[in-house]
Amino acid sequence: MRLAFAVGYKGDNFAGSQFQPNKRTVEGEFVAAGIGLGLFADAREAQCRIAGRTDKGVSARRQIVSITTRHPRKAIDALNFWLPDDLWCLDTAEVSDDFYPRYAVVSRTYRYYFPYPADIAAMNEAAQRFVGQHDFTRFARMEEGRDPNRTVAGAGVFAGPDGCPVFEVSAKSFLWHMVRGMAGFLALVGEGVAEPSATKELLQKPGYRVHPAPAEALIFWDAECDLAFHPMRRAKETMRMLGQTSAAARAEMHVAEALLDEPSEEVWRRWLVRAYPWYQRR
Repeated sequence: MRLAFAVGYKGDNFAGSQFQPNKRTVEGEFVAAGIGLGLFADAREAQCRIAGRTDKGVSARRQIVSITTRHPRKAIDALNFWLPDDLWCLDTAEVSDDFYPRYAVVSRTYRYYFPYPADIAAMNEAAQRFVGQHDFTRFARMEEGRDPNRTVAGAGVFAGPDGCPVFEVSAKSFLWHMVRGMAGFLALVGEGVAEPSATKELLQKPGYRVHPAPAEALIFWDAECDLAFHPMRRAKETMRMLGQTSAAARAEMHVAEALLDEPSEEVWRRWLVRAYPWYQRR
């Protein structure tokens, strides 16, 4: 039987979502847990597939993974207790034998969390210019033969719970590093280094590639597909790990800022200026 799972993961300790030899990946850990549980004998039998590729350090709130197993009940009841604490299943659904999440998902949504307050109105104006079909060559790491045109269904920037900007963007598919490239440009807009109107030039004229923003602040937020999902029982260790990680990150932030001789926002702004030197020649 083929099963689809809605999964989440904390990306810090993963080299990415797709399998890579001798590296810890989401797919690799998912298959290893299934083998340990006796769901299948090896990766070939598992036929593990993932809806969207995520880079090293990128987390996911709701990613779609599918596997094939002769023990579906065991998978649903016990898989969460064999997975590591930083990878978990939220829901599951029975699917057809030819189900492939990459093609079944009709929309993918990402969120990028910026570390400091900025001009959210200007960032939102710039983000909305991404909507529609455009050539995103300057925002992405292009692969030979890959079509650089993508259609963005929605994009915007809003204030998060702490008042810092959050960038949300949805499309059926994205190019490699595309969202991080968009976020990097929006950071410039938020700090007043670039104008929102510069979006048009980046989408229409050849030139320097926009430096991608750090991966750790990016979340694969949601994957929409027409499936009837059912919730799964989650291991308490996952929630405990996320709570401890959140507390440790906040403490580490305060310690680092206390050790600086100047406001951390200024250090961040200087990093942006160095990362995007071609804007300084305008």
